[in-house]
Amino acid sequence: MADIFLIVFACVALALSLFVGVHALFQSQSSKRNYFLLMHAMVIIYILGHLLEVTSANAEEAFTAVKILYVGGYFVAPLAFFFVADYCNIKIHTLLIKLPMLTMSLAAALAMWTTKLHRLVYIDYDLDRAVSSHLTFTPGPLYSVMHHFPAVCMILALAIMVYQIKKWREKYRKRLIVFFLCLLIPFVTEMVYYLSIITGINVYYANFTPYALAIMSFCLYAAVLRFNIFEIISTATASAMEHIKEGFVLVDEDNNYLSSNPAAAMMIPEIVKLPKGEPISSAMSWAEEFKSMEKDSVEFSIEDNGVRHFRASVSPVFAKSKELMAKIILFSDITDNVIMMKELENAAYIDSLTGLYNRKHFSELANVDITRALRLKQKIYVGMLDLDFFKNINDTYGHAAGDLILKTTASIIRQTTRSYDLVGRYGGEEFAFLITDLEPAEAFNLVERIRENMENHVAIFEDVEIKTTCSIGLAQFLEDDTLESSLRKADTALYAAKNSGRNHVRLCKQLVQSCTA
Repeated sequence: MADIFLIVFACVALALSLFVGVHALFQSQSSKRNYFLLMHAMVIIYILGHLLEVTSANAEEAFTAVKILYVGGYFVAPLAFFFVADYCNIKIHTLLIKLPMLTMSLAAALAMWTTKLHRLVYIDYDLDRAVSSHLTFTPGPLYSVMHHFPAVCMILALAIMVYQIKKWREKYRKRLIVFFLCLLIPFVTEMVYYLSIITGINVYYANFTPYALAIMSFCLYAAVLRFNIFEIISTATASAMEHIKEGFVLVDEDNNYLSSNPAAAMMIPEIVKLPKGEPISSAMSWAEEFKSMEKDSVEFSIEDNGVRHFRASVSPVFAKSKELMAKIILFSDITDNVIMMKELENAAYIDSLTGLYNRKHFSELANVDITRALRLKQKIYVGMLDLDFFKNINDTYGHAAGDLILKTTASIIRQTTRSYDLVGRYGGEEFAFLITDLEPAEAFNLVERIRENMENHVAIFEDVEIKTTCSIGLAQFLEDDTLESSLRKADTALYAAKNSGRNHVRLCKQLVQSCTA
């Protein structure tokens, strides 16, 4: 009766395991499923060996069945460890860890199949039919050693999950606890079986590990399907993540971190420090633009030892039910391109020596400012500044000294005017500026401060003190003016300042009347 019960139980376990294996094989295209499928194949071999044992007619048939069982048993544990490490995004070195583990499993299986070596595991054996058909044996010197190795592999797998449970956020912590319990079932069952054999308590050699493994496989795969693990990782093309130059970040539907590739870690190191399930926004460098994005692209910047610029695209990942389950974020470092574009822009719009707008761009921006000021009914003033006796500086100290004076002048004008006043280098030693939203007397006082600051400044060139002054002409922009006509009026006032002895501010006729009114 016990034989029939165990045979039926083993057949059900084998059928269940075969179903799970076939379903996993055809339902997922993920490379991440490979360890699961290999582990499951070993579970099937283990259960098959057990089924053959309980249906054996003699001791030799039972021992052959146990040898088949051991092939599965020695490989299940390391493959379970590889699967858990893979799921937890922990890299395991192939040559230093994976290959030695698989070699030890192979060596243990071969030891059972080699006539001379198997006596190191089983000194002797026989078929016992007292309760049910099963192999009885006397453990050899390697029996305990060969059982310690799978136990160590399972302990490592469980330890990884315990470590990750502390780090991962609640949603993913629950998933990991489910996996932990699935692996714990056969581990505890096998440990109980092993200890009962060593201590001699288990006189009937009852082995429930095959059934525990079948339950583990079913529960584990149910969890895999429930959490879409294979489907997400498959869509994300995990194998390509390691090789692409773009940063790759996989987040769930709620923007919680799942995984990333080495390129992403190089660009934004904070990402890889995030535990699984942590909101991706927890990374201080993470762009605000991604918080509500489900697709499209965006450019963002990070200030970290200088400003770095990135271009990113967001792509949704849908389950077979068309429900959003994850998002892929690909980004690349475009800092060099941005710098190059800024340099090209500066070359087109900025005077390379002073850093002010060049004449062309000053005129373009001035027309925009004039249009806005007229709409707001603000007063507008246009000024022209020219350095006094600038040719003498070049002739006496050289052009390097002249360049220093030009840069100093630009700095003084910029520091004296308001941040929204427009300043440009008009040509040679001439500078133009546009001032809005001041009364005439206030505009005059502002320009006078520029002149005074120039007069009081001393430039040091090769230990030589150089003082220079400037002459300024200021004109008010009137309703029938254009930028060109107002600049001509300011230029006329500038020459009046030159002709009156230099180092003066002169106003055009209309502005003089306004200032004295």
